[in-house]
Amino acid sequence: MSKRLFTLMFCGVLFFAGICGAAEMRKGPYLIYPGDNTAMTVLWQLYSSQTCTLEWGSDTSYELGDVNSSEYGDDHQHKFTISGLTPGEKYYYRVLVEGEEHSGSFVAAPAEDATSVKFLAYGDTRTYPEDHNKVAAEMVATFLDDPNYQTFTLLAGDWVQTGKDEEDWDEQFFDPIYVDCHKMQANLPINGCGGNHDMGKKVYKKYLPYPYVEGLYWSFDYGPAQIIVIDQYTKSYDANSIQLGWIENELEESTKEWKFLHFHEPGYSAGGHTCDEDDDMVRELIQPLCEKYGVDIVFAGHNHYYARCEVNDVTHITTGGGGAPLREPDPNYSEYVVSCASALHFCKIDINGGELSAEVVDASGEVIDSFVLVHEPE
Repeated sequence: MSKRLFTLMFCGVLFFAGICGAAEMRKGPYLIYPGDNTAMTVLWQLYSSQTCTLEWGSDTSYELGDVNSSEYGDDHQHKFTISGLTPGEKYYYRVLVEGEEHSGSFVAAPAEDATSVKFLAYGDTRTYPEDHNKVAAEMVATFLDDPNYQTFTLLAGDWVQTGKDEEDWDEQFFDPIYVDCHKMQANLPINGCGGNHDMGKKVYKKYLPYPYVEGLYWSFDYGPAQIIVIDQYTKSYDANSIQLGWIENELEESTKEWKFLHFHEPGYSAGGHTCDEDDDMVRELIQPLCEKYGVDIVFAGHNHYYARCEVNDVTHITTGGGGAPLREPDPNYSEYVVSCASALHFCKIDINGGELSAEVVDASGEVIDSFVLVHEPE
């Protein structure tokens, strides 16, 4: 049976994102937050050349706007950034193509001066989409139970097994038969970094066209949070690199209360991959910047487990339990390890003024770690 016919058989199951038939839709629709709190980018890919209609509104009457979308590139892709949104408001959208309807929703990013926000983080979704679907189900349940979590999620790299292979993107990350993965992608923007399995960059950039500065690095603000996405695989980020200078400049100029770094290979973790070069780069170059400019949390993946390390008031999270084959962490690997677990999981971050509360939740909804960070008033 062809994959396309197999997808059609699931028409009655894919109710959340409003899918009725899937003859033309190959990927999506899915969301990217472009770093502008009055905008959201909707992307999708078809199996053939078609003109689509994208509609959006404050409810499912989709009264605020519509646009005909023609494909770009050479592989039937579509992309449109909805602008003029009101920060913090919820919106609904749908893509119409050849009698099919594919719908979702999102919440525009909060106002620039917001002091509270919630978001999610996870990583290493490659290889086993069935397990990724279990994690996605809990993530969807999280923002359905608490709509304040319908903001964005970070993804710490290794989206698929082999990033240069189109088939892996089709079958491991975007396949609509994994209903909860599709629900999440259609209703929660995913802002992530590249991992070692995601190279080469051509296909990664094709499906994840973030507003890169250069290579695969970029940054965005979200309410009281600054998130800097670091590229560990483009040239280098050594002491004299353009990227390292850019990272320091971003940290130095930011006025955000809470600061986060996001990349794939951790410098502090609970054992696992042999990645001494990147360990050293993080420890010798990134960690001093974290301490100098008050970075609160570093999110990484690469090792397929959960670990939390505390290093001179900087929290280093390894969140590599998104679906890749799990490994056993070593709680005695270093003096910095505070907590670790071999589990499919994701992280919930809740910022309220000068306090950050975090919970790490496994695929059954159980909390496997929690911590609180507090900024003392100056």
